[in-house]
Amino acid sequence: MGPATIVFWLASAVALAGGLGVVLFKEPIRNVLSLVLVMLSLAVLFLLLSAQFVFAVQVIVYAGAVMVLFLFVITLLGPVREQGTVRLPWQIFISAVVIAAFAGFLVAMLRGVSYRTPDAADPIFGSVQSIGVGLFTDYLFPFELTSILLLVAAVGC
Repeated sequence: MGPATIVFWLASAVALAGGLGVVLFKEPIRNVLSLVLVMLSLAVLFLLLSAQFVFAVQVIVYAGAVMVLFLFVITLLGPVREQGTVRLPWQIFISAVVIAAFAGFLVAMLRGVSYRTPDAADPIFGSVQSIGVGLFTDYLFPFELTSILLLVAAVGC
């Protein structure tokens, strides 16, 4: 087992634990902090894929700005105690379907289902250079349209 494999499994375990924390914790602050843990572990996984730019964006934008915004909103509004509600009759059925589908995917994965092999990897995948080339060649029109839309929104405020 190489060091990259060990880092992958550790980051995956941390992401899974953080995801469970998001769902299972009762206090909203702990939910947001668990989500920060998930975002940071996903950033490590992006770094393992040699996607340095996506790693940096994940840390700065999602784990940084968005989660700080969530924390501010939660601390300013304060947690509200909700009254217990009655479960809907179809809620258990949908949960059972989702669990069965997940179990099916898990069994297929453990039995060694072969998937399509990926095409030859781009050596600069996820780097600033490849994203810049993509933005200014194939996606120039949508990129400029988005910038104009954001400019109009900023002027309109």
